[in-house]
Amino acid sequence: MRFNNFLMRVILIAAIIVSIGLSWLIWTSNAHYERQTDSQTTTKSTSRKTERKIGDIFLPTQLLWRTDNQSQLIYNSKESLIPQFKATLKLAKSAQFKQVKLSEDDYYQAISEDHTLTLLYPDNISYAILKKVFSYQNNNLGQNVTFNRIRITLGTQPKLWLMNDQSHQVYQTTLNGFSQARVKKVLKNADVHLKVTEKMLNHKPLLYVAADQTLLPYSYLVNQQPENYYITTLLNQQNMDNIDTKEQGNSAIYTDGTDSNLYKRLTINHDTDEISFVKYENEKSPSTLTKSFEASFDALLKTGNALSGMRFYSYDKATNSTAYRTYVEGFPVFYQTNFGSVKVQFLPTGQKIDFSNYSLQVPVPAEDKQVTLPSTESVLNQLTSNGFLLENVENVQVGYEWTKETSNEQVIDLNPTYFVQYKGVWRSLSALMAQKAELTEGS
Repeated sequence: MRFNNFLMRVILIAAIIVSIGLSWLIWTSNAHYERQTDSQTTTKSTSRKTERKIGDIFLPTQLLWRTDNQSQLIYNSKESLIPQFKATLKLAKSAQFKQVKLSEDDYYQAISEDHTLTLLYPDNISYAILKKVFSYQNNNLGQNVTFNRIRITLGTQPKLWLMNDQSHQVYQTTLNGFSQARVKKVLKNADVHLKVTEKMLNHKPLLYVAADQTLLPYSYLVNQQPENYYITTLLNQQNMDNIDTKEQGNSAIYTDGTDSNLYKRLTINHDTDEISFVKYENEKSPSTLTKSFEASFDALLKTGNALSGMRFYSYDKATNSTAYRTYVEGFPVFYQTNFGSVKVQFLPTGQKIDFSNYSLQVPVPAEDKQVTLPSTESVLNQLTSNGFLLENVENVQVGYEWTKETSNEQVIDLNPTYFVQYKGVWRSLSALMAQKAELTEGS
């Protein structure tokens, strides 16, 4: 009996010792894990801002495949297909480009050819930017030649076409060493195919979506940075004592400096979370389109926000401003701000950056089912029947409408719908209909 009691005490003491030892290991392991996680998080957060290259932001936004007299917008819902063409084009060699100016009818016939793969931009880019995006080695075309359509004709002798939808200018060359097998493999990976037709509207090609095409809605967790973050990154100030601060309406305005040549102003709207940064400096505005793109990309990086899904969207020569938008599944997001996601404008004596404090982070399950879209043709018919003039319609496209969830401010919903650029302003189809009396008056 005494032996049994002694044995129980020994076992109990041993259990306590083992328990203490295991607890110590867990505590030290957790501490090590937490430090490792923090370190990894910091590294990833830093690299997220610095690793983005101009080629990531100036990727084409849509992939168009045409075969059997049917065009399809294609993408993969899990990964972007467009980056997979970068190596293919990089390895290809081409002859000298031939420059051709086509009539409107001939241009339309050219973009309607079968067995063609087209990478589409929402606006013109320059040849110099193309070389940066695709690591393209050929250098036999002017650096500031512009186009918005990269078309590859498959067949016995593949051809590369750089095409400008506005001027109908075409630059064509033959491709040697272009892997058509790689192209077909990428096409097989597409799990979404939207039937479209290209038609001319106001002398430019427009993608007409066929009836009864469906797209998924999405919900995303969004990220916001504190105001001090932008004071540090944009005003380059660690000490608030050097900043002049004032409240004006629903906005906070931070200024640094009084000399007009070195003046900086940061304005943060607390209602919309839109941010405006103005910097006056002794530097001339970029003199070419390529330089404007490069300088605007540098300004984009300075915001410090996550650039995942961010793409070049448009360039306005009159104001020397470049707009960028967030893209989801190859479609632009609207209403994140009134101007896109980021707009960079070069002033005679400085620059202005307008952007949103919101950035998409992690997709979360959306409760809604697929949304069935009407055809583009029916949308245009609806516009004309409500008094809108087609001559004032500059563009019609499918996009995602950014709306905040009322129950959770950290979640936004992205719902697919039509957007119309009417008299230079983008509006959703429903918003355009709601304002039709004002917009059609005097048209």
